[in-house]
Amino acid sequence: MNASSQSEAHDGVSRQSSGGRGVSVLHLVGATQDDGGILTVLRHARDPDGQFRHAVVVHRGFVSKRQPPLDLRESRALLAESSRHLSLFARALGVAIETRRRCRAEHWDLVHAHSRGGFAAAVLLALLPGKIPIVFTNHAFARRTGMYRWAAGRRGLVTVVLNPAMAAHYGLTPESGRVEIIPDCCSDEFFEGPLVRPPGPRSRLALVGVGNLVRWKKWNLVLDALARLPVPLRQRVHFTLWGPTPADADSQTFARELKSQVGAFGLAPYVRLAGPTTRVREAVEGADVFIIPSTDEPCSVALTEALALGKPSIASASGGSVDLLKNGYNGRLFRPDDPEDLARQIAGMISGEGTSATPEQIRDSARHYSASVAWAKYHALYRRLLAGSQAD
Repeated sequence: MNASSQSEAHDGVSRQSSGGRGVSVLHLVGATQDDGGILTVLRHARDPDGQFRHAVVVHRGFVSKRQPPLDLRESRALLAESSRHLSLFARALGVAIETRRRCRAEHWDLVHAHSRGGFAAAVLLALLPGKIPIVFTNHAFARRTGMYRWAAGRRGLVTVVLNPAMAAHYGLTPESGRVEIIPDCCSDEFFEGPLVRPPGPRSRLALVGVGNLVRWKKWNLVLDALARLPVPLRQRVHFTLWGPTPADADSQTFARELKSQVGAFGLAPYVRLAGPTTRVREAVEGADVFIIPSTDEPCSVALTEALALGKPSIASASGGSVDLLKNGYNGRLFRPDDPEDLARQIAGMISGEGTSATPEQIRDSARHYSASVAWAKYHALYRRLLAGSQAD
């Protein structure tokens, strides 16, 4: 189902507005593909009392592939990302005007922007006359820190960062109504039910990764690290990588490079590039250790899911992972972009010396990243902002 047909399934009329009980939130994302990320986070939004209505603005031509479905709107102008950053800002005025019209026509109470393209539109919306509250969640450790720091001080625009590490990266001090810390989240279902332990002793350590095959995820580091292990240790580990390859040319090239790397390093007996899956829980439950090698990973939903399933994890000592993993307790941190150090951490896991926490303690370490906790914080923020706009 594409975005326009899915949008037609809704009458576009908000529940009772913020003056009563209900709140309607329009999310500016601009995605061109249904590859997860923030869309996965939005799918996990929890509203047990039915007081909030959410819809997501995506780029024209978006095709929904995942469940549960989202309430979608299409935009010709909004684009999540582009290698030409100026083009995103050039589109921003059109997105801002389009969003204002959409808010009036469909009675949206609040706009929540997420992507880089959404950020540019959010800044303009905050500068335009009107009293629509604007929230921008920064999902990346961007290089242009000054621009985001400047925006965080604008009246009418609330900046949300995902963790203390991201706040420090941008030089921001948390302050209610201006800068908030609310993490990306995973579905509560990952925290429910008994923890699955692989049966009996294994001759091999099952290592699993979950994520798109895109260059910034740096899956090549895992292959490089495995190739550096002494042969007796290498024979005791098997790495399975689950994830789709996006349609863009660089991602397609990167996927081919990974396959070539497996062959060149002689890793075929120890590595499986398994492709996409919709059964993440089963994929992770069947493993011993989860791994995510990317540098400055903002706030990995997959890592949170793995911890919620009681799996010790390996991640780069950078980005949001440093707020999720306590080295030697629920996981191991390796020096960013250092395959030699990554190999040492994998070797420690193989020898059984990687972590001290029990599976139950590992699960508990990530509970504050659950959907119910994260969305309770968002919904409280929305209500505070709407109450403030009505007071003005």
